[in-house]
Amino acid sequence: MKNLINYYYNLLVNDFKKVDDRFIFKIDGKNYELVPFYGDINEFYKNYMTLINNNRYCHEVVLNKDKSLLTFYGDKSYLLIKENINIEKKVDMNEIVSYDIIVRGEYNLNWKNLWKEKIDYYEYQMNQLSFKHKMLKDSFNYYVGLTETAISLLNYIDDSKIDYYICHKRINYNEKLSEFFNPINIIIDTRTRDIAEYIKTNYINENLDIKEVYFYLDRLNFNYVESILFLSRLLYPSYYFDVYDEIIQERISEEKMNEIIKKNTACELFLKQVYSYLKGRYNIPEIEWLGL
Repeated sequence: MKNLINYYYNLLVNDFKKVDDRFIFKIDGKNYELVPFYGDINEFYKNYMTLINNNRYCHEVVLNKDKSLLTFYGDKSYLLIKENINIEKKVDMNEIVSYDIIVRGEYNLNWKNLWKEKIDYYEYQMNQLSFKHKMLKDSFNYYVGLTETAISLLNYIDDSKIDYYICHKRINYNEKLSEFFNPINIIIDTRTRDIAEYIKTNYINENLDIKEVYFYLDRLNFNYVESILFLSRLLYPSYYFDVYDEIIQERISEEKMNEIIKKNTACELFLKQVYSYLKGRYNIPEIEWLGL
């Protein structure tokens, strides 16, 4: 890998660290990551240039010797990311909101299809593996129910009234700005995506309370469509499925799911409180089980 980096980027690497399928190294005090790329490179470049043209900092994508974004090695394509600024500060709501950039163009919300396909896949998988994972089997239907409620809410919105923004594929708990600024994590979606994921992961990890959520919601000034999108995203239990995937891939013990399951009662109360707030302000659809 050192030879490949030297050949394609004219960078002399003395040492690197391999984390999963990423190669991390440092030259002249700057951090670099050679990361595998999956997806549409033209779409990625368009999003990347949107950030640049709107004066939003993101890490630099280094072109290779052929003036290409992608470098091919084996059966994978890679991007080289250079961190011109390495910020240890954690992501907060102010950073998320200030990073917002509305994007004009033809886009479609794909949550409904993605979530349906994911549930279909997980249900098939659970039929095959339930004998091996009792804790997953016992908890699975509850989180499928949350997902189905999240999907049903999306039937109440007019897709043509959704505004699209530069967002992130995921906002993780305790995420540093150095990761937030990585362009490979950028996606075009409704702004409620980042906001809901930040609130959800911080509440699950007991780093946020309902009063702080009310504070944010009072100032975000969602419209009607955004209020439904926000609640749908908040209901979708990405935190459960992330741990589920890790267990199935045998990266962590099934006991790790206990940390999620034991918070069900508190999380359900939290969802009911947020629903009550949104219903009072936006008159969103009736969801019987979320009523306080």
